[in-house]
Amino acid sequence: MVNKISFLYLTAFSKTGGIEQFNKNIIASLHQLNIESDIISVYDEQCVDYYSTPNTFKGFGGKKIKYLLSLLSFAKKYNVFIIGHINLAWPVYLIKILNPTAKIILIAHGVEVWEVQKKISLWLLKTANFILAVSNYTKSRLLNNNPSIEIDKIKILPNAVDPFFSYPTDFARPDYLLKRYNVKENEKIVLSIARLSSEEQYKGYDLVINSLKKIINDGYVVKYLIVGKADNIEFERINNLIVAKGLTESVILTGFIPLNELVDHYLLAEIFVLPSSGEGFGIVFIEALACGLKVIAGNKDGSVDALLNGKLGALVDPQNPLALSKEIIHSLNLKVHSNEIQLEMKKHFSFPVFKENVLRLFHEFKIID
Repeated sequence: MVNKISFLYLTAFSKTGGIEQFNKNIIASLHQLNIESDIISVYDEQCVDYYSTPNTFKGFGGKKIKYLLSLLSFAKKYNVFIIGHINLAWPVYLIKILNPTAKIILIAHGVEVWEVQKKISLWLLKTANFILAVSNYTKSRLLNNNPSIEIDKIKILPNAVDPFFSYPTDFARPDYLLKRYNVKENEKIVLSIARLSSEEQYKGYDLVINSLKKIINDGYVVKYLIVGKADNIEFERINNLIVAKGLTESVILTGFIPLNELVDHYLLAEIFVLPSSGEGFGIVFIEALACGLKVIAGNKDGSVDALLNGKLGALVDPQNPLALSKEIIHSLNLKVHSNEIQLEMKKHFSFPVFKENVLRLFHEFKIID
């Protein structure tokens, strides 16, 4: 029997982030591998056409009652459900009541599964036939705090850059961004890209700010760009830190940038730095590598997986500003070829690799012949 697959997820096209990128990669993989499937989103209203075909997509735009009612009608239509987030546990519970033999594959990203799970969330972890963890770190945290989960049903499926990512071939710094940020010819750019949220203060950009004074005092001419939308509370906290450290001329908070400027912002920099302590994987690290940047990440979370345990970049203690400043200085002096960094990244985290991993796992799960 040919399995009919449904991919249930929260967002992929209406927000940006690592989870959204993973969801887009799953959607594109199902489409490009010609696997019979339907794509069903709680919050997206539409699917970008070149990721999949419109006739396979159902988006509910946050209309949860309509979504749940629709779920009742199509629960028996599929025999395999890929579940994009543990927060969809209740819909899965309804599916299993209506379709007890349905096979469930749950995707585990990061913090949402790291801690002790209870009630319906624990039920889903136990009920799932397979769990796809985006990193070994996420798998380890999940198992350590939820020892009743069978270790053998957790498989690793790392995230990847977007299937339509524009890999640069010219690694020159874009003139229009040099002018926008008033970057002098001799200034080196250290870059972080992250959402600046007062509820997610684990990214580590404040650690970079704390490390910057030593780097400047050692004679290095640098500017630090923090790219990403900030909420008001976090903007004030970070701005106050910049002022307190006397770095108003050296740190730039760019705010939101459009997607078509993303690659150019990577190209502007010498080093990408994000010493996070709470990443499930870290899509920005592999995007930076795809643009030929030297990368520094924290050594306490899923960033380790994104940098292949240090093979693709440097790992530092995210609580040690001195170690970070030394690593930034080392990286500033490190001579590398951007095209070689990009090539090495493609071997592990390009979309074709992700798609092949999906195909391999689906064969292993006996979803496809």
